[in-house]
Amino acid sequence: MNSRDTPWNFDMTAAPKGTTEQRQRKGKDGEVVIYTQFVPVRILAAASDGKTVTVSNWLHEHARWNMFTKDHPPIAWQPWPEHPGEAA
Repeated sequence: MNSRDTPWNFDMTAAPKGTTEQRQRKGKDGEVVIYTQFVPVRILAAASDGKTVTVSNWLHEHARWNMFTKDHPPIAWQPWPEHPGEAA
């Protein structure tokens, strides 16, 4: 899949950021601890320099996209492609 197969979306508010999931683990004393964890979604992101495209994901704790700053966010995005075996 390349950028010709999927057009760039310039609405960064439409980019999928991820979900919050409830998870559990055993604590020190064997008790079950339930906690919430953010699970990000990978996207392809385009920088404003006109040549950089990188994989990115939302950094929930910093409220910005990975590989970008709040002052210089990506200008466009595409969904992360599926492996051909997943599409079958």
